[in-house]
Amino acid sequence: RMLSGGQRQAVAISRSIYWNAKFLIMDEPTAALGIAEQKKVLNLVNLLKSQGIGIIIISHQMYDVFSVADRLVIMRRGLKVAERVTKETNPDEVVGLIVGAETVETKN
Repeated sequence: RMLSGGQRQAVAISRSIYWNAKFLIMDEPTAALGIAEQKKVLNLVNLLKSQGIGIIIISHQMYDVFSVADRLVIMRRGLKVAERVTKETNPDEVVGLIVGAETVETKN
């Protein structure tokens, strides 16, 4: 059968749950997905999070990151440059940290 990208993501996540995974690492889970499929994947991530499953998401999509993450670890060139609580930062600050901006203006 032909499955959409979002359906393939859901199957991969379901396999992990079937094997009682307590922790998932997801690399760009919404890459190459349509908007509706992205929302489904992010809703599934939030559902798993609410069930106590730990999730690391590697993504450059700020909307995805801010819609599902509690904490952020920001990396640049393979090194950790900052750690933030999601509710205490914003996409502009995070992007500034990623690109190495000397001064980051934050929107309040």
